Amino acid sequence: MQTQMRSEIFKKKLVVIKNPIQFNKEDLVEKKIDFNHKGITGVITDIMLNGIHLVSRDLTMRDESYSIEIEHSFSFVKLHFEIEGDNEYIPENPLGRGIYIPEGHYNLFYIPNIKGVLNYRTKRRKTLEITFTEAYLEQLFYPNLKTTIPLLADAITNNTAYTMWNTSKSISPKLHILIEDIIQCNYTGAIKKAFLESKVVEVLSHLFTIINEEENTKINEDLSESDYLKIVAVEQILKTQFKEKHTLASIASQVGLNNFKIKKQFKIVFNTTVFQYLTELRMEYAKQLILEKDISICRVSEELGYKNPQHFTVAFKKTFGYLPSKLKKIV
Repeated sequence: MQTQMRSEIFKKKLVVIKNPIQFNKEDLVEKKIDFNHKGITGVITDIMLNGIHLVSRDLTMRDESYSIEIEHSFSFVKLHFEIEGDNEYIPENPLGRGIYIPEGHYNLFYIPNIKGVLNYRTKRRKTLEITFTEAYLEQLFYPNLKTTIPLLADAITNNTAYTMWNTSKSISPKLHILIEDIIQCNYTGAIKKAFLESKVVEVLSHLFTIINEEENTKINEDLSESDYLKIVAVEQILKTQFKEKHTLASIASQVGLNNFKIKKQFKIVFNTTVFQYLTELRMEYAKQLILEKDISICRVSEELGYKNPQHFTVAFKKTFGYLPSKLKKIV
């Protein structure tokens, strides 16, 4: 098992990495690398678990964009979150399956033959990549992976490419919370191993809940590309203006959709309501303020526009399952 890479950032030299994806059946194995090479600096964290390989990257590039010619001698199933940055794979074979994951998006895919070009158009990349063994997925979705994820199971059996979504999905606030739980985990040893494995299962459960709902309702048939882009614009408004007061009418006037379409189509794209999404954004921000800046619950409540701290507390508990006052004890 090896990866071969060639790029201008390596001065066109061939770089070979042996056993780039590893799994450990017993204990957690973790490597943290302070990376500083060819104008790329940052931290790469590599964690091996039982049937799961986690890699998180927080890197800054010297150049605005660069490309890497890449070839793998192995296949894999990977869940890739592009938190910040821009990631595009173009296969050498024009009939092959390409993958594009822009900033704030994710996808799950199986590619049996990687040979092509990776394009990065960004100076900053923050990612989480979770790679699975087939045995892990079979065990997790026992008794039958084919029943649970038939298209993926068929792709593995037939050695053909598969992506869960043709267009990568936007990372929801719920997923952001789970991703940060994984990246920021401060436990060690067996406790960390159990914690990370449980979080990965939680991420997969969340994903397949979305998949099942999409398949059961066949919701994508009524959504035009124009309306999809407008719903993505709604999400950007919520993400950048989450402290402000919003109504469906005020949002509709900014993107050019009526209230009914926003309510219906936002649920189609993000599997939640506009105001539930907004609440999750606010609660994620509140969690950061309480943990990282030690700001009081009353001040956080006030900053987020809650007239009564008790209302904030109720919303926080509904989102995370525990009171904000218990946050530091849990972490």
